Amino acid sequence: MINGRELIAYVSFYNEGRWEDIYDFIKQKKPVDKDEVNDISNKLNSEYVTLLDEKYPNVFKKKLSKPPFTLFYKGDYSLILDSKYKRLSIVGSRKATKYGIEAVKKIIRELPSNYVIISGLAYGIDSIAHQTALECGLKTIAVLGSGINSPYPEVNLSLYNDIVANGGLIISEYPNLTKPQKENFIFRNRIIACLGDFLLVGEAYERSGTSTTISYALQCGNNVGCIPYPIGTNSMCNTYIKEGAYLIDSGKEIINIMNNESGSY
Repeated sequence: MINGRELIAYVSFYNEGRWEDIYDFIKQKKPVDKDEVNDISNKLNSEYVTLLDEKYPNVFKKKLSKPPFTLFYKGDYSLILDSKYKRLSIVGSRKATKYGIEAVKKIIRELPSNYVIISGLAYGIDSIAHQTALECGLKTIAVLGSGINSPYPEVNLSLYNDIVANGGLIISEYPNLTKPQKENFIFRNRIIACLGDFLLVGEAYERSGTSTTISYALQCGNNVGCIPYPIGTNSMCNTYIKEGAYLIDSGKEIINIMNNESGSY
């Protein structure tokens, strides 16, 4: 007898985490072989939770129209569930400037020890957010757009390992060595946006994936803040601030907003 948890994990593996394919597979009630399910279960070389598990994040069920069917993970999963933590998502350009890098570092350094930094392990602002969190003794969560055992870009493998070694967490809806695909990174942004209690934009430009993350955060009812940029720069942060995002120039600003949970952009 195949239980529901095993079935969802199997279908997620079989379809390499592709949400629409998993949904169609389940909707059509495609037949599965018990031996094949068992074989796949043995090939899953990370821990995981499914939509049917008690410790699956309720926030995804409540706020996402397409919650991940399975979350594969490595590290301390309690960082998602434990109420003692404040979870701050940070996103930004892969081509980060010195200004953006130093501003993000400054803000993270001003946060207390119960803050968890969430980002996407990409080049630029993402990497800086994870690295600075580790340097400050904060926990950090990396949400991958590739397989749980296939960090991308590969140059961040050491950062990936450092996150786990220092009590952080790696999560992905894509199993094992699933290869990175552009659409997967855009889609995973909904997880980054929803998992945090607040979204900070460190640096952004036109045609940036950051705009999709902001959209996801607003759909989830989460507040959004941006680091202001000097006049004449090409950053979209000032535009977002004009449209209603919080202007964030210190860690104290974030702490006050997250403590009060007032307003919304």
